[in-house]
Amino acid sequence: MIRDFWVKNFLSIRDRQSLSFLAKGPASELVTEVADGVFLYKLGILYGANASGKSNMLLAINEVFRLLVQPMSDTTDGISGCIPFMLTKDEPVEMHVSFYANGIRYDYDIAFNERHILSEVLHYFPNRSKALFYERHFVGENVQAEIKFGPSLQLLAKTQESIRENTLNNHSVLSVCIKTALKEDIAPFNILHSWIMNNYHEVDGDTRKGVVEILKEAYNDPKKRKFYNTMLQKADLNIFDYTPVTEDRIATAEFRERIQNEPISEEMKEMLLKPTTDSVAFANHSAGGDFDIPLKWQSKGTLKYIRILDALYDMVTGAHVYYLDELGEDLHNDLLYYYLNVFIFNSIKSQLIITSQETTLLSQDLINENRGIVWFVEKNRETASSEYARGDSFGLHKNLSLYNSYRIGRLGAKPELGSIFINLED
Repeated sequence: MIRDFWVKNFLSIRDRQSLSFLAKGPASELVTEVADGVFLYKLGILYGANASGKSNMLLAINEVFRLLVQPMSDTTDGISGCIPFMLTKDEPVEMHVSFYANGIRYDYDIAFNERHILSEVLHYFPNRSKALFYERHFVGENVQAEIKFGPSLQLLAKTQESIRENTLNNHSVLSVCIKTALKEDIAPFNILHSWIMNNYHEVDGDTRKGVVEILKEAYNDPKKRKFYNTMLQKADLNIFDYTPVTEDRIATAEFRERIQNEPISEEMKEMLLKPTTDSVAFANHSAGGDFDIPLKWQSKGTLKYIRILDALYDMVTGAHVYYLDELGEDLHNDLLYYYLNVFIFNSIKSQLIITSQETTLLSQDLINENRGIVWFVEKNRETASSEYARGDSFGLHKNLSLYNSYRIGRLGAKPELGSIFINLED
């Protein structure tokens, strides 16, 4: 789980903006104890107008973990996630994240430009006291970085030198552990790297997986299949079961000829011209009898719900961190709140950070009473930079509604719209 995060000079964020998930104690179901005496919020919600910069915070959190675990194979590869604020594009991007993995706290700080990691330092708390994991500084182009390792890691001198030799200037020290085979004393690296890879996810999860692939995976796993059937039934979608099916694919002679002439691999041509395709049929119920509805006839909201159930299953059965952008999109607000409640009351060590336009969530007692999980995001008119304010930083009395305060503009983060009348004359 993430303890706190800040970012500077990234996309619409010019000045340092931060999120903290620290809670004062086990005040509600929204809080979990990640270590002795350390309580974190399991949920974070970012509100704001369109183009205010809500999604950019999710992208920033995603980027800091991506940099930490993904190596580069060539020194000439640029750092694709380096997208500085336009007015300070010559300055480095800076990020910090404090997080927990296997019950141990790690603090990571990094500064980078489009070509190099300029500095990074990783501390950890193996015995509740701060210790150095490693520290690295950029020396120069095509020059080995300066890297110092903490004595508590007990790395052999030979292992330390091997890590230095394999750490390119455009990727993290930690990511080296999947580039090269090292001895057993590299175990602390492997354990942390594996935890991040398995438990911290990309924005919106694995977007490469389609709905059919998601449902087929669940169908072949009895526990996950039961979860999907239960959640689809409870969502009042009139679906009580589903079955993977094979459907005929209709391809015209013109389409086949065009594919054959395309400059693509034979494997790709074969896939595009397959006479059948995998799909899913959903079993529906009525007083007059049961019937099947194909995937292609399902609503946009149903398909969105199926996608986000994949993340929900992980979060209620393990310790995962997900970032879901515009979660309320295409979902009824009751279904959205139901989804969040299932997460809140059934997860233990997972964390969910979302952006949303569904302001009715603010009227829910559980959220209104835990204002530390909400951030309001708006653009500074003078700097065009995004600014983030936590819901408990406005000094609102506990009896005042967060929803009403936001609706009347007391908390900002709302669009300032002009007149509804349009004059097109010169």
